[in-house]
Amino acid sequence: MEKVSVIIPTWNSASTLIATIKSCLNQTTPPFEILVCDDGSTDNSEGAVRVIGDSRVIWAPGEHSGTPAIPRNRGIAMAKGEWIAFCDSDDEWLPTKLEKQLVLANNLDYKASCTVALVKIDGIITKEVVSSWKKNTFTFCNALHSNDIVGSSVLMHSSIVKEIGEFTPIIENASFADYMYWLRAMTKTNFAYVCEPLVIYDDHPKTSLRATSLSDEALQKVVFADFTDWARNHLGNQAPAFILKIGKYKARESVRKIVSKIWHVWKK
Repeated sequence: MEKVSVIIPTWNSASTLIATIKSCLNQTTPPFEILVCDDGSTDNSEGAVRVIGDSRVIWAPGEHSGTPAIPRNRGIAMAKGEWIAFCDSDDEWLPTKLEKQLVLANNLDYKASCTVALVKIDGIITKEVVSSWKKNTFTFCNALHSNDIVGSSVLMHSSIVKEIGEFTPIIENASFADYMYWLRAMTKTNFAYVCEPLVIYDDHPKTSLRATSLSDEALQKVVFADFTDWARNHLGNQAPAFILKIGKYKARESVRKIVSKIWHVWKK
C-alpha cells in the first residue's frame, strides 16, 4: 500500500478540526500519517487533537504567521509518505477519496490528482459543487483559464513536491499561493481529475479569502507574473515553452474581449 502523508494547516479551528482529521483517518485507503501543522493557535486545538489518541496524528506546532503556506511548508519538510495530500482544517473527505485518486493517478501515470468538492454553507451540505470540470485530465493550459483545483482535494507525489519546493508565503490574498503552486506542479505532471465530489468544502462567503480577493483578471496577472519569474529560475530550457503558453492564452483572451465588445455594440 502506498504511503500517504496528510498535511492539515490550522489556526484556531478546534470546532472543525476533529471532524476534518477523522474524515482523513476514515479512508478506505488509510493515510500513513496526518501532520496537523499549527499556526500559533490560542484555542484548544492541540488538546482536542491529542484526545484522538491515534499515533498517526502528529501535532506540529509553530508561531502565528497569518498564512497557511507557512504551516504547509512545515508539513512538507516533515512528511515521510510517497504521496502528500493537503486538507484545510474546516473541510472533510469522503471515505473513498484517497483510494479513487490513487487508482486514477496510477492508471493515467500522473503524479498529482484532485477531485470535485461539494459546498457546505452554515453547516449544511448543498448540491452545489466548487468545480464542474468533466474530464479526467487537467493540464497547465486548462489551469490558465481558471483554477479548478480544490486545495483540500490535492494529492501529489513527493517527487513532484521535492522538485517544485515550498508554497510561497503570502499574507494578503493568500489564495494566490495555492494557484501558484498548482501551476508549478503542472510543469512536471498533469493532474488526474476525479470528476466526483469526494471533498466537502466548508464555504464562508462573507469571510473567506474569495470574498476579499481581487478579480479573476487581477489574480491571474499576479499569478502569471510570479510563475514567469519562477520558471526562468527553475525550469531552465523548459521555461520558454511554458511562458509562451501564458502569452498565447493572454493573446486569445484579448481577442475574445475585443470580439465580445464589438458584438455588444452591434446588438445595440
